[in-house]
Amino acid sequence: MRSMIDAEIHAENSNAVPENGDRGGRVSFIGIHPVKSLAALEPEAWWFGPQGPDLDRRWMVVDGDGRFLSLREVPELIRLRPSFLEPWRPKAEPGIIEGNRLPRVRLQDDHGSIEFQPTSRPDTSRARLWKAERVIVDEGDDLAHWLSGRLGRPARLVRHRPDLDPWTQPEPEAMGATTGLADGYPVLVVAEQTIVDAVGPEYSPRRFRANIIVKGAPPAAEDCWLRIAIGDLELELVKPCVRCVATMVHPDLGINQGPEPLATLRRTRLWNRKPVLGWNALVHRSGTVSIGDDVRILERRKTSPVAHLSHRVRE
Repeated sequence: MRSMIDAEIHAENSNAVPENGDRGGRVSFIGIHPVKSLAALEPEAWWFGPQGPDLDRRWMVVDGDGRFLSLREVPELIRLRPSFLEPWRPKAEPGIIEGNRLPRVRLQDDHGSIEFQPTSRPDTSRARLWKAERVIVDEGDDLAHWLSGRLGRPARLVRHRPDLDPWTQPEPEAMGATTGLADGYPVLVVAEQTIVDAVGPEYSPRRFRANIIVKGAPPAAEDCWLRIAIGDLELELVKPCVRCVATMVHPDLGINQGPEPLATLRRTRLWNRKPVLGWNALVHRSGTVSIGDDVRILERRKTSPVAHLSHRVRE
């Protein structure tokens, strides 16, 4: 007889809220993405302000028409690794003042690298990120030539100007929050065991591009967190993160290996009939996050909005 995969809601898991308690595990990973869709930095500690982690998604790659390029269409972007060439102390103050000197940056892949000092030119232009026009500065022709050669298509590196960009996330859950060049929310949080439980241990957590990964929390625990604190940082988890084809990109090889793990998420974790993993969060109080910090649960949801599913093979 032919086997087929079905899915059913776990009676003991669907919309279940764990017992009350104020500890939600510890921070095991901090992911900072200076350039949107490129590889992440993995610092031991980092400053989180109202717009999210300091310098997170500060730059992005655009095509010849000024439209952003992402892993969805250019998976090889993940093979490019940014780094800072001088010590950078995450600021113990909200945001970045544009007049401050930004750190010198290196972009590299397995075949070479290029270094640049972020431009101090005052002239700005606009680039399209989804439906929004964002205020940016272009980092110059040398970088554009290098990127275009690496990606095999016209490409330029641009930097967000937060001091001049009035954009705010229009979704009601965002409560008027503003970000750098992230897709819409300042911070993304996920529990390590949620990833393992949802798609299996063979998929690197880096596929899910979280800013904070928590170890020691039960699977799907964050689906019931409303407000958490990590050191001085206070976050409100406001919306499940809807997942797309970017999760199918291998974080080292830079190739789309679909349909997994997205196909599994479509069977295992649903919100409004969409595959989700992790939570978009707003920053209510700024602070530094360090590896090993306790995650304190300040307030829980009464019910989880995420339907937790599992596979069952029938003969």
